[in-house]
Amino acid sequence: MGCGKFPNIEAIFLAQFHPDLGPIVRLSVPEGAVELDEDRGYSGSNGIAKGDDDSNSRLAEGSVVPLSNSSSNLGFFHGGEQLVEVVELIKRPIQPKVSTATRSDKIDFNAIQALVIPKLPLFERLVTVNTGRFKIMCYPISIVGNYARNALIFNMCFAFDIKADTKCFGPVVKRVGCLLKELEISSGLLSGSGGERPLMLMMRQLVTNLNDHGECQIELDLSDFSQFMASTGISIKLFPYYGSPREIEPYHVPIRTIDFEMVRVKSAQTVNQADIADDVLWDIALDRVMQFMDSVNHVRRIAKLANVRVETVVLALRHLDYYGCIALVDIFQFSNIYETQYRIMDIYRHEWLQRECYNYVTRDGAASDVQAEELVRLYSTIQKRRTVAEWVLENEVDGERIDVRRFIVFGVIHRILRRVHCYPVLCGPEVKACDGEQSMAAEDNGAGVSETASPGHGSDNGGLGRRLAGMLDGTHHMDEICVGLEKDAATLRQAFDSHGNIEYMYI
Repeated sequence: MGCGKFPNIEAIFLAQFHPDLGPIVRLSVPEGAVELDEDRGYSGSNGIAKGDDDSNSRLAEGSVVPLSNSSSNLGFFHGGEQLVEVVELIKRPIQPKVSTATRSDKIDFNAIQALVIPKLPLFERLVTVNTGRFKIMCYPISIVGNYARNALIFNMCFAFDIKADTKCFGPVVKRVGCLLKELEISSGLLSGSGGERPLMLMMRQLVTNLNDHGECQIELDLSDFSQFMASTGISIKLFPYYGSPREIEPYHVPIRTIDFEMVRVKSAQTVNQADIADDVLWDIALDRVMQFMDSVNHVRRIAKLANVRVETVVLALRHLDYYGCIALVDIFQFSNIYETQYRIMDIYRHEWLQRECYNYVTRDGAASDVQAEELVRLYSTIQKRRTVAEWVLENEVDGERIDVRRFIVFGVIHRILRRVHCYPVLCGPEVKACDGEQSMAAEDNGAGVSETASPGHGSDNGGLGRRLAGMLDGTHHMDEICVGLEKDAATLRQAFDSHGNIEYMYI
């Protein structure tokens, strides 16, 4: 790994389409990181590696299959701001070929040159391709102008270990490509003579500083190319990659993963103004939401207790979830069913996870009576067809020593356990409404939730109410139905059992 949690840059090389030689490797750091076949070695003293003139024809013959849909209206340039798009490609081998670049410490340029110098639809798009033990990220550029073939095509490529998570490098690779494009347009850095020296300086500093510090400040002397750009500064910094925030539903239960009080104190110290109250530094809605986050209340209940709209609570929780401040679990009930996942092996292998589980699930004053091995054994006894209550009785779990709710929640957060949801389905012929069903439908009407079916119009609901019957299609689980109708599971179960034509699916 490089600086912190960022992957290490194994190599950087500048590929270019030569008007006579085809795709070439103009520069590389470290030198010799990219290798060709013996019959296409590096040429002469200029250090330019020869390529293959018909690489684009080989691409058309079916040697490469893009996995993303390529639109026919893509051009050289894309106006306006655009999101970074990663185009993953898989090479389809044409014929087995013996190459001198099959060694693991070299990048086989011949295998990827048709992707590094690609067809028109891939220009100015982030491209990722795997070859050997390397993952290559690049941003191909084409500049139309007064050039030998009316266009200058080049690509600054970053090489990483094939197992590295390179999402954080996407903006950096794009920024470097766009920067080189601007330098070429303004000063002719790539097409003019003498450009190898500043380019090599920039590439070396990119590798060294990004690997060591996660950021770099590069000063380039371009006085030989343009008087207006005699001293050009380049600033690049890596930032952690955060995926899109997850969708948060009203039945989710947020669990704190950090100490919010400590964060509040730190933020107050950062402002360095003693006359500002702590609550001024926080969003009002976020502060209200956090007051009722007790690892038991679900989103809709938090909104009701905080007197805040559900949509506002969801926005606040998505913000916390985006930065890893909370975890989302299901509503805990002793009637829930869980099953173990393959990641249960993690708690067998890692002592730190056992200690974390031990500290989280043991009750105060009983920690000395509980062994970590006992907790690991209890996880292995959880089976799909038993409720939590049945599991507690069968394994004689001592609730005074082990907090069962925390035990289950810890397993869900660390993906040791998975909730098996119950999906009720309305099926069978029309039935007569029972007293329990009629009372529930009437209760629905009183609460404004739904209304009973009028005689002769949708009476196949069996008195369940239109809204509830509409949710019994196999796509809504019990947690969602309970929270949506603001009813407890026992009441719904009783109504379903009275109806007689409700089947349950456990998924």
